[in-house]
Amino acid sequence: MTMSPNSYRFALVLACSVLLGLSALCDNAHAKYLAVMDSSNANVDIDVARCHRYDALQPQGTTNPIISTCDTMSPRLGGLRDKLANHGWLIQGGTYLGGTFDVLNHGARPQLYIGQDPTYRANTFIYATYDLSRIGFAGTSQLVFNANVQAFSYAQENPTGFAINSLYISQRFNGGREQVQYGYDEIGNQFYGFALGTSSTTSPAGVGSSIPYEVGFIFNKSAPEINLRLATDSKHFYDRFGITRSVDPAGPQADWDNNNFWGLKWHIPGAGALYINELGYQTDAGPQQHMMWIRQGVMYNASQFPDFHGGYAADNYAYYLVGDYQLIQTDAAQPFRGVYVNVKADYAPPDRNVYTGDTGVTFYVLGPFNQSNDAFAVGYTFDELSRSFERMRQASGFTAVDFSRNYSLSYVHRLSRGIYLSNQLSYTVNPIPSPKQPEALTWMTSLSFSY
Repeated sequence: MTMSPNSYRFALVLACSVLLGLSALCDNAHAKYLAVMDSSNANVDIDVARCHRYDALQPQGTTNPIISTCDTMSPRLGGLRDKLANHGWLIQGGTYLGGTFDVLNHGARPQLYIGQDPTYRANTFIYATYDLSRIGFAGTSQLVFNANVQAFSYAQENPTGFAINSLYISQRFNGGREQVQYGYDEIGNQFYGFALGTSSTTSPAGVGSSIPYEVGFIFNKSAPEINLRLATDSKHFYDRFGITRSVDPAGPQADWDNNNFWGLKWHIPGAGALYINELGYQTDAGPQQHMMWIRQGVMYNASQFPDFHGGYAADNYAYYLVGDYQLIQTDAAQPFRGVYVNVKADYAPPDRNVYTGDTGVTFYVLGPFNQSNDAFAVGYTFDELSRSFERMRQASGFTAVDFSRNYSLSYVHRLSRGIYLSNQLSYTVNPIPSPKQPEALTWMTSLSFSY
């Protein structure tokens, strides 16, 4: 079963209907931003005082928090952010440079996994938001645009090139208890929660699972999508439902090749609808309140997927359960600092997915060693691989494995405002499903710049 272009159009029409209904109920709600301080009172702390105004214009509703403009290399961008904010705009960007190396020197030709040979990557992105309430949109409303240029030395890691990752409208009503988003986006930015901590700078130490992407999450480019988030009066309990176009079942490279240059193609042959629903409970860290975020989700993909028996499965699906909890608060003045634990479990059917289940636990510290912006993490993940895939590969004369284990140690260090250095050491038993490879000890290092 696949979703036709007409069905996608129906989904957006439905989104607009929901939007109009909420607008009718909440037509007096508008975005409110902090007043700009008089530049005549500028002092050494003026950048920090003003940047909170800019943060109010950052993308709302994403599970991967953007680094605060207060912590970019130039919070005011020479006065440009002031001028843009006065007209409802925010522009922010960054550059990421990284490499992964196998410490045990398991180089091979052809390369079979990330880091087996020295592997390099680079990414430069820019995003812009606009306050749509200024032109009559109801609620706290935004237009969000994000584009990037990326390059990878190992072609199997990710495609290389330019893409628009986001072009959507987001609207919040009733103090944020209702939110609707529609347009083009990578829906994984809105669900699951792959980052640890309070900003994207800690993402190298984040939660890893291939299953949501194996079952259909778009990565690298965008897809048409709509999602609706509803929360209780306390805002702690929420339900979020989304629909988007699946990744091409042939994989990320095929999805990239079949999309257009901008990454805004409406329909790709073979890629049907992907539905996802997430239930969760979330509290932020605060004085005498520990952070907690528990979420469970179900994904259903209406695309046909090749199975490991020579045929096709009519669909695909997955289930996930993820939880974060702040075990210890270490700084009353900065409640987010402390010791946390993340646990996760994911499942997908083994007759059509190579990775069919995983469980993991990660302990992490935000603000260790009196470094408020640093993050430290130690994690363990066990991946269960499909026995059907293993038997298929063995029948073809290849070796294969039915599990993988990974142990990781990560540290993200703030070198200066807007510049972060990340290092991670990972030991992996069975780094790829097939052919069987020796244990890998890989070192990943990266440098990120935010502006």
